[in-house]
Formats: sequence, structure tokens, C-alpha cells
Amino acid sequence: MSKVQTPRIQRGWFGPRHVRLWTVALAASAVLLVPMVSASGATSATLKSANVTGFSGALVNHSSRTLYILSSEKGAKIKCSGACLSTWPPLLVKASVTKVTLGANVKGKIGFVTRSSTMKQVTFNSYPLYTYAGDSGSLQSHGEGIAAFGGTWYLVKAASFSSSATIFKKASTGTTTTTIASGGGGIAY
Repeated sequence: MSKVQTPRIQRGWFGPRHVRLWTVALAASAVLLVPMVSASGATSATLKSANVTGFSGALVNHSSRTLYILSSEKGAKIKCSGACLSTWPPLLVKASVTKVTLGANVKGKIGFVTRSSTMKQVTFNSYPLYTYAGDSGSLQSHGEGIAAFGGTWYLVKAASFSSSATIFKKASTGTTTTTIASGGGGIAY
């Protein structure tokens, strides 16, 4: 009897299995990075007013993601850093951005606070703005009223033109509006 030999298949980094794995990994990283680039690498920002369930006229970003403030960050004094940023991604723009586009019914003082040498965070009435990782899509409000990272997280009313941040505060009987005094800060544009 003669032995049948099968050809030996090269199983290095460029073998069929690894090519498939690299392709899947590359596609997955592209899908994961797209939201990060649009949220944190924007060349400009747009703030809009939208009706989030239970909160008429809430401030949202260009993707209709609800925006929040941390009550202890008045005067653009950043408290959310490190682990906080994975739960509360800041609304960032490139350092070269000098203005923010405001949609209809958005009235407030827009400014920026530096986050790094290449990025800065948008502020609204001197409060830095964030989205919430627990909101899996647009027009959600799962972050409202969470006490964490040295303060309480609130949605912001888009039509709050004053030196204070007007926020929503949900009471057991319905939605009420609360004003938090601000301490200045930020750069108005």
C-alpha cells in the first residue's frame, strides 16, 4: 500500500484563518470607533432641542443623544475624569473649533473647557456637557438624576438663556424644572 500525502497548509499570520480573524477585528474596531470619532473628534458641534421621553425641549447633540451636566461642575470646573469618562463621555470638539451651531429653540451661553492639547469640551451656561453610556440610542434619559462622581447628573433644558443652567428634575408627580446657579467660566461664542 502506498501512503497518500496531503499538502501541508501554511498556518502563519497570513493563513486563511488569520486573515478572517484580522478582517473581523478590523471591521469591529471600525464600528466601535465611528461613534467615538463623531463624538470626540468633531470639527464642529451642533446643539439641538428635542423631546426626550418625559422631558420636552431637552438639549441633545447632532445625533440626538441626550446631553447631561454634573451639578458639581459649575463654572466649568471639571470633576469627571478617569473612570467617570467611560460612563459619561464628554461632548468634545477639536481644539481649533471656535463656534458651536445652535438649532432652533436652543438659547444659552456656549463655551469650551480644555481637555487636552488637541481637544476641548463644549459647555452650556458654564457647565461641561456629557452623554451617558447607559443611553443606548437617541432621545433616551437613563442618566437623569444619577448621583455619582461628586454630584448629580441632570438633563439640560435647551431654552435656558441665563447665567444659570436650567435643568430638569423629575419628581414623583411629574417633571419639574430646577435652576442651578452657575459660577461663570468658559468662553462665550
